[in-house]
Amino acid sequence: MEYVNSPAAFLPERDQNGNKGTFGKVLIIAGSKNMSGCCKLAAEGALRSGAGLVKLCFPDCLYETLTSSLAEPVFMPVETNADGFISHLALSEILNETAKCDAVLVGCGIGVGYSQSLLITSLIEFSCVPLILDADALNNLALCPQILLKRKSNILITPHPGEMARLMNCSIREIESDRKKAICEFSDKYKVNVLLKGHETLVTDNNKSEIYINKSGNSGLAKGGSGDLLSGIITALVPQIKGDLFKSAALGAYIHGLTADVLKSEMSEYSILPSDCAKVLGKVFKSIEESGMN
Repeated sequence: MEYVNSPAAFLPERDQNGNKGTFGKVLIIAGSKNMSGCCKLAAEGALRSGAGLVKLCFPDCLYETLTSSLAEPVFMPVETNADGFISHLALSEILNETAKCDAVLVGCGIGVGYSQSLLITSLIEFSCVPLILDADALNNLALCPQILLKRKSNILITPHPGEMARLMNCSIREIESDRKKAICEFSDKYKVNVLLKGHETLVTDNNKSEIYINKSGNSGLAKGGSGDLLSGIITALVPQIKGDLFKSAALGAYIHGLTADVLKSEMSEYSILPSDCAKVLGKVFKSIEESGMN
């Protein structure tokens, strides 16, 4: 079933008797020596989207940079290897932490290599909580996508067309020529939820029974870092929508697009930045609440 209607109804009413445990604890595993901004954007996306607690796991070489610019997350610096990436020596600590969380996002700016590949395959094989794979998680996964068949949890992948092409061992042109076919084929083969970024972002569930076509957003989102913010938004929504990755992805894409639509009335699409989008998330959530659609 295809639908293009607003998924705003997926957003639950806020429990006035709730506490931070009510709204979920999420873990974001991100960053490397030269990629600190992605950590900040993903964390801000999650913090502004209702998660009760956001824990940010990153290589300890970024500690001063991130702690000086973020106040709300719980920081989890882990050992950095010689190349400035999360070390494989931190794997046990990370896996132990995932068991305490309601959703896990991994991939933003982590790089590609032995340590990262080991991290991704281990999370897929051993994590039992909803898992969102973005950016470099997908670039590592492309080396062995069959590992998805060994997953223990429900998984959402959030590729752009280039990452989707690498996962499917085909050209970007083939992906873009039939985007719906691409996500349905991959979802059917590996039984994962897929969000394919781009104009009219597509989301399909792991049963290939639903496809959401997102109509919000504009070209202002076509900037580096935009996907990090989106992934953070989606991850925060997962525990609030009872672990439903499809609904969280559809709603997240819609909300993410609305931030750019709000900003379009204030500035040119040329000038919209992901950090600008993060700042207006509150306005977007407020508009959904006031519309009575949730």
